[in-house]
Amino acid sequence: MNRDDETIAFYDNEATSYSKWSPGVADSGRFKNFANRIRKGGDVLDLGCGAGNAARGFHAMGFKVTAFDASQGMLAEISKIPEITTICSDFEGLDMVDTFDGIWANFCLQHVPRPEFPAVLDKVANALRADGWLLIGIHEGTETRRDNLGRLYCHHTEADLTEALSARGIKVRSVAFEDSIGCDGTAFTGMTIVAQKTEDNQ
Repeated sequence: MNRDDETIAFYDNEATSYSKWSPGVADSGRFKNFANRIRKGGDVLDLGCGAGNAARGFHAMGFKVTAFDASQGMLAEISKIPEITTICSDFEGLDMVDTFDGIWANFCLQHVPRPEFPAVLDKVANALRADGWLLIGIHEGTETRRDNLGRLYCHHTEADLTEALSARGIKVRSVAFEDSIGCDGTAFTGMTIVAQKTEDNQ
Protein backbone atom coordinates (compact mmCIF):
# COMPACT_ATOMS: atom_id res chain seq x y z
CA MET A 1 0.00 0.00 0.00
CA ASN A 2 1.48 3.37 -1.04
CA ARG A 3 -0.71 5.67 1.02
CA ASP A 4 -0.33 7.39 4.35
CA ASP A 5 -3.73 7.46 6.04
CA GLU A 6 -2.84 10.28 8.43
CA THR A 7 -1.88 12.52 5.52
CA ILE A 8 -5.09 11.73 3.64
CA ALA A 9 -7.16 12.35 6.77
CA PHE A 10 -5.72 15.85 7.03
CA TYR A 11 -6.72 16.70 3.47
CA ASP A 12 -10.20 15.23 3.93
CA ASN A 13 -10.80 17.07 7.20
CA GLU A 14 -9.25 20.37 6.12
CA ALA A 15 -10.25 20.43 2.46
CA THR A 16 -12.07 23.77 2.65
CA SER A 17 -9.40 25.65 4.57
CA TYR A 18 -6.56 24.11 2.56
CA SER A 19 -8.24 25.02 -0.71
CA LYS A 20 -8.44 28.64 0.44
CA TRP A 21 -4.75 28.61 1.41
CA SER A 22 -3.46 26.64 -1.56
CA PRO A 23 -1.78 29.04 -3.99
CA GLY A 24 -3.07 29.14 -7.54
CA VAL A 25 -0.62 27.79 -10.08
CA ALA A 26 -2.34 28.29 -13.42
CA ASP A 27 -1.00 31.84 -13.78
CA SER A 28 2.56 30.91 -12.84
CA GLY A 29 5.39 30.84 -15.33
CA ARG A 30 6.32 27.25 -14.50
CA PHE A 31 2.74 26.10 -15.17
CA LYS A 32 2.54 27.89 -18.51
CA ASN A 33 5.98 26.72 -19.58
CA PHE A 34 5.08 23.13 -18.78
CA ALA A 35 1.65 23.30 -20.43
CA ASN A 36 3.19 24.69 -23.61
CA ARG A 37 5.37 21.59 -23.95
CA ILE A 38 2.37 19.24 -24.07
CA ARG A 39 0.68 18.26 -27.32
CA LYS A 40 -2.19 20.66 -28.02
CA GLY A 41 -5.50 19.18 -26.88
CA GLY A 42 -3.69 16.22 -25.34
CA ASP A 43 -4.51 14.13 -22.29
CA VAL A 44 -3.23 15.56 -19.00
CA LEU A 45 -3.19 14.04 -15.52
CA ASP A 46 -3.22 16.32 -12.47
CA LEU A 47 -1.79 13.78 -10.04
CA GLY A 48 -2.47 14.54 -6.39
CA CYS A 49 -4.60 17.41 -7.67
CA GLY A 50 -5.54 18.83 -4.26
CA ALA A 51 -7.80 21.83 -4.75
CA GLY A 52 -7.67 21.30 -8.53
CA ASN A 53 -6.10 24.62 -9.49
CA ALA A 54 -3.88 23.04 -12.12
CA ALA A 55 -6.69 20.84 -13.43
CA ARG A 56 -8.81 23.93 -13.99
CA GLY A 57 -5.93 25.64 -15.73
CA PHE A 58 -5.30 22.73 -18.07
CA HIS A 59 -9.04 22.48 -18.80
CA ALA A 60 -9.18 26.18 -19.70
CA MET A 61 -6.31 25.62 -22.15
CA GLY A 62 -8.26 22.93 -24.01
CA PHE A 63 -6.61 19.79 -22.64
CA LYS A 64 -8.52 16.63 -21.72
CA VAL A 65 -7.98 16.52 -17.98
CA THR A 66 -8.04 13.82 -15.33
CA ALA A 67 -7.84 14.98 -11.71
CA PHE A 68 -6.53 12.27 -9.37
CA ASP A 69 -6.38 12.46 -5.57
CA ALA A 70 -6.77 10.19 -2.56
CA SER A 71 -8.86 12.77 -0.71
CA GLN A 72 -12.56 12.83 -1.55
CA GLY A 73 -12.80 16.15 0.24
CA MET A 74 -10.23 17.73 -2.06
CA LEU A 75 -12.00 16.38 -5.15
CA ALA A 76 -15.41 17.75 -4.16
CA GLU A 77 -15.08 21.11 -5.90
CA ILE A 78 -13.29 19.95 -9.03
CA SER A 79 -15.94 17.24 -9.46
CA LYS A 80 -18.43 20.00 -10.29
CA ILE A 81 -16.77 20.50 -13.68
CA PRO A 82 -18.22 17.64 -15.75
CA GLU A 83 -15.58 17.82 -18.48
CA ILE A 84 -12.84 16.93 -15.96
CA THR A 85 -12.57 13.24 -15.11
CA THR A 86 -12.03 12.71 -11.39
CA ILE A 87 -10.50 9.63 -9.75
CA CYS A 88 -10.46 9.24 -5.97
CA SER A 89 -7.70 6.75 -5.16
CA ASP A 90 -4.28 6.40 -3.63
CA PHE A 91 -1.40 5.78 -6.01
CA GLU A 92 -2.29 2.09 -6.15
CA GLY A 93 -5.13 3.10 -8.46
CA LEU A 94 -2.80 4.69 -10.99
CA ASP A 95 -2.90 1.70 -13.32
CA MET A 96 -3.13 3.42 -16.71
CA VAL A 97 -0.67 2.57 -19.47
CA ASP A 98 0.43 4.99 -22.23
CA THR A 99 -2.51 7.25 -21.41
CA PHE A 100 -1.24 10.78 -20.82
CA ASP A 101 0.71 13.33 -22.85
CA GLY A 102 1.47 15.26 -19.66
CA ILE A 103 1.52 14.45 -15.95
CA TRP A 104 1.56 17.27 -13.41
CA ALA A 105 2.72 15.80 -10.08
CA ASN A 106 3.05 19.01 -8.12
CA PHE A 107 4.00 18.46 -4.47
CA CYS A 108 2.17 15.17 -4.03
CA LEU A 109 4.86 12.52 -4.36
CA GLN A 110 6.61 13.63 -1.17
CA HIS A 111 3.69 12.07 0.72
CA VAL A 112 4.54 8.58 -0.62
CA PRO A 113 6.19 6.42 2.07
CA ARG A 114 9.82 6.06 1.03
CA PRO A 115 9.79 2.24 0.60
CA GLU A 116 6.83 2.57 -1.78
CA PHE A 117 8.33 5.35 -3.90
CA PRO A 118 9.96 3.19 -6.62
CA ALA A 119 6.68 1.36 -7.28
CA VAL A 120 4.83 4.66 -7.58
CA LEU A 121 7.41 6.00 -10.03
CA ASP A 122 6.89 2.83 -12.08
CA LYS A 123 3.18 3.64 -12.25
CA VAL A 124 3.83 7.24 -13.26
CA ALA A 125 6.24 6.14 -15.99
CA ASN A 126 3.80 3.54 -17.30
CA ALA A 127 0.96 6.07 -17.46
CA LEU A 128 3.00 8.53 -19.55
CA ARG A 129 3.07 8.21 -23.33
CA ALA A 130 6.33 8.22 -25.27
CA ASP A 131 7.51 11.82 -25.74
CA GLY A 132 5.10 12.86 -22.97
CA TRP A 133 6.07 15.39 -20.32
CA LEU A 134 6.28 15.03 -16.55
CA LEU A 135 6.55 17.72 -13.91
CA ILE A 136 7.46 16.74 -10.37
CA GLY A 137 7.35 19.37 -7.65
CA ILE A 138 8.78 17.96 -4.43
CA HIS A 139 10.54 18.89 -1.20
CA GLU A 140 14.30 18.73 -1.77
CA GLY A 141 16.62 16.93 0.61
CA THR A 142 17.03 13.60 2.37
CA GLU A 143 14.74 14.10 5.36
CA THR A 144 11.74 11.95 6.28
CA ARG A 145 9.43 13.68 8.71
CA ARG A 146 5.85 14.29 9.76
CA ASP A 147 4.85 17.94 9.99
CA ASN A 148 2.84 19.50 12.79
CA LEU A 149 -0.37 18.91 10.82
CA GLY A 150 0.30 15.17 10.71
CA ARG A 151 1.35 14.94 7.06
CA LEU A 152 4.17 12.62 6.00
CA TYR A 153 7.02 14.18 4.03
CA CYS A 154 9.76 12.21 2.30
CA HIS A 155 12.23 14.61 0.73
CA HIS A 156 14.26 13.67 -2.37
CA THR A 157 17.45 14.93 -3.99
CA GLU A 158 18.02 15.98 -7.58
CA ALA A 159 20.61 13.24 -8.09
CA ASP A 160 18.39 10.47 -6.75
CA LEU A 161 15.34 11.52 -8.74
CA THR A 162 17.33 12.02 -11.93
CA GLU A 163 18.75 8.52 -11.62
CA ALA A 164 15.38 6.98 -10.78
CA LEU A 165 13.63 8.67 -13.71
CA SER A 166 16.42 7.79 -16.13
CA ALA A 167 16.10 4.14 -15.17
CA ARG A 168 12.46 4.37 -16.29
CA GLY A 169 13.19 5.98 -19.65
CA ILE A 170 12.41 9.52 -18.50
CA LYS A 171 15.01 12.19 -19.21
CA VAL A 172 15.27 15.25 -16.96
CA ARG A 173 15.18 18.42 -19.07
CA SER A 174 15.30 21.10 -16.36
CA VAL A 175 15.55 21.49 -12.59
CA ALA A 176 14.67 24.58 -10.53
CA PHE A 177 14.71 25.34 -6.82
CA GLU A 178 12.67 27.81 -4.78
CA ASP A 179 12.52 28.46 -1.06
CA SER A 180 8.97 28.43 0.27
CA ILE A 181 6.77 28.12 3.36
CA GLY A 182 4.27 25.27 3.81
CA CYS A 183 0.77 25.73 5.17
CA ASP A 184 2.06 24.54 8.56
CA GLY A 185 4.53 27.43 8.59
CA THR A 186 7.62 25.28 7.96
CA ALA A 187 10.27 26.55 5.55
CA PHE A 188 11.41 24.18 2.81
CA THR A 189 13.22 24.14 -0.51
CA GLY A 190 10.92 23.17 -3.34
CA MET A 191 12.43 21.38 -6.33
CA THR A 192 10.70 21.34 -9.71
CA ILE A 193 11.84 18.73 -12.21
CA VAL A 194 10.58 18.79 -15.80
CA ALA A 195 11.28 15.59 -17.68
CA GLN A 196 10.30 13.79 -20.88
CA LYS A 197 9.69 10.12 -21.57
CA THR A 198 11.79 8.99 -24.52
CA GLU A 199 11.99 5.58 -26.12
CA ASP A 200 15.76 5.74 -26.39
CA ASN A 201 16.33 7.85 -23.23
CA GLN A 202 18.23 10.47 -25.23
